[in-house]
Amino acid sequence: MKAPFFKRLASYIIDIIIVSVIVTFICFAVPNNSEENEKKLEELSTKLIEKEISADKYIKEYKNIIYQNNKDNIIETSINLVITIAYFIIFQYMNKGQTIGKKLLKIKVVDNETKKEVSILKGLLREVFMLNIISSILSVALIYLVSKNIYMNTYLTINEIETVFIIITSILVLYRKDGRGLHDMIAKTIVVAEER
Repeated sequence: MKAPFFKRLASYIIDIIIVSVIVTFICFAVPNNSEENEKKLEELSTKLIEKEISADKYIKEYKNIIYQNNKDNIIETSINLVITIAYFIIFQYMNKGQTIGKKLLKIKVVDNETKKEVSILKGLLREVFMLNIISSILSVALIYLVSKNIYMNTYLTINEIETVFIIITSILVLYRKDGRGLHDMIAKTIVVAEER
């Protein structure tokens, strides 16, 4: 039997909290300029609202701040990427399709055809867009390898694609009879309620 949407959502929220706590704990001593960059973004938004700068100037400055933020926080992004992959792919694989959130809510990921455990490759394929893994990998890999302009255009485009993917997937999970999202269709998986 398919897992209800709200159980899936609740398990995802639990899992994101767990990953966030782990990343925060590990990154506690890592230098971070996010607050300073957030303040710059707020000031920039205020200037745009008060018509002190044009939309073109806003976009240019916005890209500069985001680029600098991504560059400043490359260590934290790398740690977050590793923990996310370890938790949502490896840990879930080792626990027969369940993360802690899924275990608590008695749901699991299985192969859509066989209803058995999924391979680690299917797990990776399933999560790659849902967890922003591609944009994180690009952020880590390209920040020092390509120009700022190429980096930002690639990064923002991938982020937009991932956002659209998540929206479409959420709608499909909510309204399809089998509750499968795009990520499930691509990986040929399904989230089901645990048998009692």
